[in-house]
Amino acid sequence: MVEAGVKDAVIAPGSRSTPIAILLRELPEVRVTMALDERSGSYFALGIAKAARRPVVLLCTSGTAAANFLPAVVEASLSRVPLIVLTADRPRELRDVGAAQTIDQVHLYGSHVKWFQDLPTPGVDGLEYHAAQVAARAVHRAMTHPQGPVHVNFPLREPLVPEPGPTAPALMGPLWPANALASADALDSALTWLQTSTRPIVALGPQAPQLPQPLLEHARNLHLPMFADPLCDNSRPREVLTAYDTFLRQMPDLVAPDLVIRLGATMTSKAFNQWTRAARLILLDWPGGFRDPDHHASMTIEGDPASALGALFEMTQPADPGFLQTLTAAQERARQRIGAVLQSSPSDFEGRFYAQAESLWADTQMPVLVASSMPVRDFDTFYDQGYLRIYGNRGAYGIDGLVSTALGISYHAGDVLAVLGDLAFHHDLTGLIFGQQYNLNAFFVIVNNRGGAIFSFLPQSELDPTLFEELFGTPHRVDFSAVATLYGVNFRRAHSYHEFKEAFLDLRAVKGLRVLEWLTTPRQETARIHKRLYEAWEE
Repeated sequence: MVEAGVKDAVIAPGSRSTPIAILLRELPEVRVTMALDERSGSYFALGIAKAARRPVVLLCTSGTAAANFLPAVVEASLSRVPLIVLTADRPRELRDVGAAQTIDQVHLYGSHVKWFQDLPTPGVDGLEYHAAQVAARAVHRAMTHPQGPVHVNFPLREPLVPEPGPTAPALMGPLWPANALASADALDSALTWLQTSTRPIVALGPQAPQLPQPLLEHARNLHLPMFADPLCDNSRPREVLTAYDTFLRQMPDLVAPDLVIRLGATMTSKAFNQWTRAARLILLDWPGGFRDPDHHASMTIEGDPASALGALFEMTQPADPGFLQTLTAAQERARQRIGAVLQSSPSDFEGRFYAQAESLWADTQMPVLVASSMPVRDFDTFYDQGYLRIYGNRGAYGIDGLVSTALGISYHAGDVLAVLGDLAFHHDLTGLIFGQQYNLNAFFVIVNNRGGAIFSFLPQSELDPTLFEELFGTPHRVDFSAVATLYGVNFRRAHSYHEFKEAFLDLRAVKGLRVLEWLTTPRQETARIHKRLYEAWEE
């Protein structure tokens, strides 16, 4: 695996995995980190792989330890992150006979992994050649687009402490995937649609690849409106449209595009997805990466998405500028509405932070991780244009493992800003142990609206208030200041945006683990302020 490019391993302690753990620890090319629990460790590995853009090994012992990897494996699968999951297992003769710490680990992760191998128990002739082949193939499959997790299961007999000796020489070279290009025939078909379209647009969804600046400028010169999700690799440069969620909710009758070229996953904005539902959809994605949950893609072009888009741009002629002008004018009006709502909102309204995130953090050139429920939607609404590099675990849209993921990003990239809701932070509180263990730098902003704010925007909010609060609002009385003692965190609490900004700038200047809890407007009030954004414009 090292020969194929593996440089990081996250290991959860255990007995059955001893020989693999020792082997990894003795390899000078591999950085080893230890995880005190498997769930946090798996998300920590996910964070490293996201930031490093290369495969990370994840190792645990047998039994329920392996089962605790499942949520992160699911997220890695859906958000296309290369993980090499190694699980130690009891030998075959101890399976299904009541042996301790033994569960069925064969195909444990089901369809959530791209590839699975159950290795023979050591002692089989020629196993070293087979194992070397599996190792090289595992890295290759994890890195081949669409990238994702693979699982190798190791049935091991005692004794588990290996005899000292030299590491076996590499038996295979790396099998790096080719940079596949889209076929000329597919591009010709797409070009025909593009040239006959009157209102084409480009959508850069979550995980859309970074586009070179000349390509962004080329889109503008072709009068092609380009919409950028906050989780696309380009973030939000000046060439793209950003306030679309607001103006599409304000203008439900706005003329829709007749052709959408999308790179990456489905856009975060529900309003955008509804607006474009009737348009022809061309998906530009890597082979095997079909992402069309609304079931209306007219064409999928497999290959390097950025190269395919560049090829289409080179072959097409400028579109009618009128549609881009209409959308640009709508965006400007939406920005004015957002500014007016922010100005009149209470001092503890959380939207104030998202609108100022670029000025507060961008000059650090450090990444940002946002939680999957309200924070990513608020970034989509209030974060206008800028160059923040924003990550999110939006493959499975879960709130679990975000503290550990942020610290995994920190382990590779340096400092990181993580913007989490109170429930998401509490869900993965134990992940802070990585910051202690490895002296990591991470700044956690807890947007504390005392429960599940997202449900105040959903139909459940129409339920009886008592029932809603019990089942969906989930209020709590957690005092997050205890993390200062428990994990050695530099903790601050703010009530107004003035207090928040002052504490933010203070904490930004220091290193280590920092937590800034912001007690924001009550959930119901937050929902009312958002609704003001979408009221019909007064002419």
